Amino acid sequence: AVSSSLLDLRSRLSRMVVAFSHTNVPITTEDLGVSGALTVLMKDAIMPTLMQTAERTPVLVHSGPFANISLGNSSVIADKIALSLVGSDGYCVTEAGFGADIGMEKFFNIKCRTSGLKPNLAV
Repeated sequence: AVSSSLLDLRSRLSRMVVAFSHTNVPITTEDLGVSGALTVLMKDAIMPTLMQTAERTPVLVHSGPFANISLGNSSVIADKIALSLVGSDGYCVTEAGFGADIGMEKFFNIKCRTSGLKPNLAV
């Protein structure tokens, strides 16, 4: 949910620790030479799905609270696409997860910091 591009996704996947050696050295997917293959498997999953509400308002659905329990926020890519579509005078509503104790904290402390996005309002 915090990847901003396919290149960023590859970088994140390549740092994923999948095992430890006998000397307790972390082994990553890049060490195994599989981070490129993982990126190919995930290349379609990085883009959000365009849907519409009953009022015919466009909605970008991507990595909601139950699709990504570890973060519980919509994706950075979905938010950036939405912001580019509404322009400087428009607004974008994004869900920040399960509540103030988990969703909001992860939204402000992880998603906003890694994406550089700064919300103007929180409810």
